[in-house]
Amino acid sequence: MTIFYAQETGLTAEEYIECVSQSELGSIRPIGNPERVQAYLENSNLVITARNKNGTLIGLFRGMTDWHWVCYCADLAVAETHQGQGIGKALMDKATEILGPGVTVTLLSVPGAEAFYKHIGLSQTSAAFYRDRTNRS
Repeated sequence: MTIFYAQETGLTAEEYIECVSQSELGSIRPIGNPERVQAYLENSNLVITARNKNGTLIGLFRGMTDWHWVCYCADLAVAETHQGQGIGKALMDKATEILGPGVTVTLLSVPGAEAFYKHIGLSQTSAAFYRDRTNRS
């Protein structure tokens, strides 16, 4: 299967929701609120997509970065029907390539995905903290 990876601007909430709802992230993202999804897409400054030969979105990396020190990966999602094909790793590799040397990618893993992140070369830390003030709708 041919997969095309690209940095994109203008990803729509509709495409995002369609893809993410087919992954584990769907249950913890506000996919029932397209306006909120569109707002956070517009305020993300690094979006990388994986599309099949028909142009259908099958995976994505969404991040916020300062381009010099750190990039926070807010979403790394691959539709369940396309998991196990190296797409998640390829998205992370593409992000690393675009960000260049000296920029660290950080993320918070959904429970159960830790082994995947270790498998693709990320290091795990026990020093992450967050204040959860999210509203899932």
